[in-house]
Amino acid sequence: GIFVAEVLGSAFSPALTRLFRTHDEAVFDYLSFRRDMEGLAAERAARLGSASDLKVIQAIFDKMVAAPTNSDEEARQDAQFHMAIIEAGHNVVTLHMMRSMFDLLSQGVFYNRKIMFDQRTTRAAILDQHRAINDALQARDPEAARNSVQNHLSFVQSCLADQQAAERNEAIARLRLEHETGQS
Repeated sequence: GIFVAEVLGSAFSPALTRLFRTHDEAVFDYLSFRRDMEGLAAERAARLGSASDLKVIQAIFDKMVAAPTNSDEEARQDAQFHMAIIEAGHNVVTLHMMRSMFDLLSQGVFYNRKIMFDQRTTRAAILDQHRAINDALQARDPEAARNSVQNHLSFVQSCLADQQAAERNEAIARLRLEHETGQS
């Protein structure tokens, strides 16, 4: 029950957080895991979610749209949106696994949004991706729901890869600048 999820979450998240700090590729594995699990959850939610489940998802999406741009509240609603989809899938194992990782999801959403906005990714693009997910769920289209979630998380992964490449490029450029200007 709830006790198991809380214990698993508190034991699971710190280990993964340490892994992310020491291995850049682990973040991409985490996003891959999320893409797979959330894609399946969205497919299930479109097929099996109750009318109330879909209303919850819609209400959270509406709050995300109304939240101040690039705010902590918008990011919180983003994380809640993803969690509501998982809950609407009504698979207890998926639900417990993802709840155990909810802190990582919340931290990841904040971090991912910061990177995307640092890269000048527009709020409209991110909202459009969430709108596509929500629209597919509300239409009870399992394939479109799964594809929309997977496309969104692939976009996030691409933004993270671009950010890592930009950071590597900047480090190399700084070294060249130091060499050319004689600064160390």
